[in-house]
Amino acid sequence: MEVEMNNQSEVKKHIDNVIERTFKALLFIYDKCANGNEGKIPEELKSRIIFPKYSNGQLRISEQELRFVFVEQLNREINDKWLVYYSVETPTISKYRLSGKDAPKPDNSGRSANFDLVIHDENYNRIALIEFKANNADRHDHNKDFKKLSNKEENPNKIALKYFIELVESSNDATFRSLWSKTSNFEDEGIIFRCLCLKNGEITEKIKRSQNK
Repeated sequence: MEVEMNNQSEVKKHIDNVIERTFKALLFIYDKCANGNEGKIPEELKSRIIFPKYSNGQLRISEQELRFVFVEQLNREINDKWLVYYSVETPTISKYRLSGKDAPKPDNSGRSANFDLVIHDENYNRIALIEFKANNADRHDHNKDFKKLSNKEENPNKIALKYFIELVESSNDATFRSLWSKTSNFEDEGIIFRCLCLKNGEITEKIKRSQNK
């Protein structure tokens, strides 16, 4: 068990590095796309991703930009000392019923759902299950990912870390309370929640503190 916990600690350290750089890169990208700023971007954060525009000129903010920048930074984190693999839209181990208000619900007569991204060790064991979300999606969308991440059958050896990473463009106290109401049960299931606001920086702690307001 001690070895397992040490391995998890090492994996968490690397993924936290990836998240930190992903958030920093997205802030640079947003500043460039929204404000036209061409500030000096550190070499380790450079990305070819941009936020595209709708026909009305507004930026399209989605989980896709978050996911692709995360993968870019993950590839920079991988080296001879941390050699891992990743898969996208990865089928779940369990089968689910994917329709209805309580979907996805474990159901042996159903079919596989997907995780947005899964990180694997050298033997292709799953060591991190990751879901991405954007724009303060509704409670049902949050619950769908929560159900997959909290399903013990998806993590039978208890070695995989579980992450839920969210992106919003702007935020205020109402945003913090809204996100807290949708994610307050994540920690009880060992799901690590992180959230970036493109106008205000990381707001994870503000969301957690909003429970007391």
